Amino acid sequence: MHNIKQNNTSKKLILLIIIFLFGFISLYTVNIFVNNLINSLDNKVVHFEQKSTIGKFIYYDILEIKALISELSTNTSNQTSRDSIGIKIDEKLKIIEKTLDILKNGGTLNRKIYLNITNQIKTIKYEIVKNKEFLLKGIDISKINYIKEKINLLLIQKERFLKEKNTQKVLNNIKELKRYYNTLTPFFANISKNIEKVLYDSDIEYKALREEIELKKERLSQIKLSVIIITVLIVLILGYFIIRNLNRDSKLLFDILQKQEKQEKATRAILDAQSNIIIVSNGAKMIDANQPLYDFFPKYKNFEEFNKNIKCICNFFETKIPNEEYIIKKEYNGLNWNEYIEQSPNNNFKVIMKKNGVKHHFLIKATKTTLDENTGESVVIITLNDITQEINSHIKLESMNKNLELIVKNKTKELQELNENLEQKIIIETQKVRDKEKQMTEQARFAAMGEMIGNIAHQWRQPLSAINTTASGMLLQLQLGISTNEEIEDSYNNIMDYVSFLTQTIEDFRGFFKEDKENIDFNILETLTKTMSITHAVYKDYDINIIKDDFNDVELISNGMPSELSQVFLNILNNAKDVLVEKNIKEKYVDISYDTNQNNNIIYIHDIAGGIPEDIIGKIFDPYFTTKHQSQGTGIGLYMSKDIVEKHMLGKLTVSNKALKIKDNNYFGACFKIEIPKKA
Repeated sequence: MHNIKQNNTSKKLILLIIIFLFGFISLYTVNIFVNNLINSLDNKVVHFEQKSTIGKFIYYDILEIKALISELSTNTSNQTSRDSIGIKIDEKLKIIEKTLDILKNGGTLNRKIYLNITNQIKTIKYEIVKNKEFLLKGIDISKINYIKEKINLLLIQKERFLKEKNTQKVLNNIKELKRYYNTLTPFFANISKNIEKVLYDSDIEYKALREEIELKKERLSQIKLSVIIITVLIVLILGYFIIRNLNRDSKLLFDILQKQEKQEKATRAILDAQSNIIIVSNGAKMIDANQPLYDFFPKYKNFEEFNKNIKCICNFFETKIPNEEYIIKKEYNGLNWNEYIEQSPNNNFKVIMKKNGVKHHFLIKATKTTLDENTGESVVIITLNDITQEINSHIKLESMNKNLELIVKNKTKELQELNENLEQKIIIETQKVRDKEKQMTEQARFAAMGEMIGNIAHQWRQPLSAINTTASGMLLQLQLGISTNEEIEDSYNNIMDYVSFLTQTIEDFRGFFKEDKENIDFNILETLTKTMSITHAVYKDYDINIIKDDFNDVELISNGMPSELSQVFLNILNNAKDVLVEKNIKEKYVDISYDTNQNNNIIYIHDIAGGIPEDIIGKIFDPYFTTKHQSQGTGIGLYMSKDIVEKHMLGKLTVSNKALKIKDNNYFGACFKIEIPKKA
């Protein structure tokens, strides 16, 4: 359980770290993403700025070309000057072409800027994003070369006319040159106008883009802030729940650790209380031991000291041994000594270790216990039970055995003398037991006979009184001479009926004392009914009511001697009568019921006299145990009843105190349960 909690806590800690890392990475990613978008927008702005700058460069370059052409057409006087101006125009055209190419296809533009303030030249490098749309349209510099060639041609003609001193042609040439130059003004004006228009459109687009970019930047910043806030909130919320769970787990873990600590202390106390030396090992080295180890080696106060100096308990095993049951080596057939012991659990291995120079013999056991089925982690429990006293006793016995033969001879002689009279003694003792059992049986029968005589007295009292009254009345009538033959005959018949009842009573009692010679099949309920008829009169005299089940047409057939079972019923019924009378119970009841199960017929006889005291209920079936006065009981009735039921009839007789409900009233008393096996 402790390991499971630790794993859950570790998982939650890892999850918490992952969530915080996720939050950090999310924030970092969002920040990079937003910054990249902003940088992308800034790059667009830079791109437009670069295009505008390049457009301005082209515009100024066109103006320079226009100035050079003007100079070429008006101020040139010789071929060298014209060539110099032509070279400048060509160089400027190349610069314009290169600039237009970079503007179309992207690249790096290096331009010299003359700073008049510092009189220095600086190079400004523009990086143009490739594959962007070309915006400077309407700039056609291909005609500039044609214009240059046209002017050069007119100037050459002028120079030739001057050499020829043809004034008219010179004048015509000058007019034509002037007229042609005037035609160039709209051309350059158109180019300048186109460039200015493009720059103006670009500036408008640039401003719109700047506004759009600023708006997007603001939105992106808001999105970035929202994402950061949401991410932080999610991380904080998840972190809160996880930390709360961690706190709860920590509390549970703390409780578990406290319980584990208490359990470890209890385990330690149990281990230290053992008289045996107990060592716990992981198979390679000792990891714990109990107090008896340090008691045996008082040099060491605790396990840390012992383990620091002693790596294996086997270092103390003595090598001089009396037999091969003793362990002396660290390895046996490639197995560690504790593995060797573990794989032979039925062998009684021993070791010898010395304490203060005295050898002690130990019975050693090694048991491997798996701690974790998944990892296979296990420990070996090694127990050393000090059997020095037993070994020394065994040695003494061996020494004594050397003289045992003589002792045996002497004892054998004595036994032979005893055996000569043993058979006679057994016969005598057996006869004593039989006589005692016979005496107890006779006592039981005499006691039962006494009970029967009492019952006979109760049965005969009313019939004899009736016979006496009838005979006296008949004699008085005869003496007075007032009797008739019919009255005498009626009195005679009444007397004969009473005599017949008395005769039947004698027969019932004779049947009760008649000893059965063999087991027969009989109906237990019939036997019980006859027994109740014997006790009927005495129960009536003492106002004892019998509550019983309906026995009519019910047969509980068993095999045995019914007269013996009658004695059992009579003993229990008489005991119930005695205890009800003795305790002077106002309403006296005895409940009789029956039941059956798969193997037995069962009779319950339950009185309401308050039950048998718990301190004697286990003794009531003992011989000569009685709660009655010595003049009233012998204490063998229930003993003989149990003997009859359990030995003669192979049944079971038990008693218990139980509650009983009769006519909506609750009572409590002793319940005798007689179980007789059913007929096979």
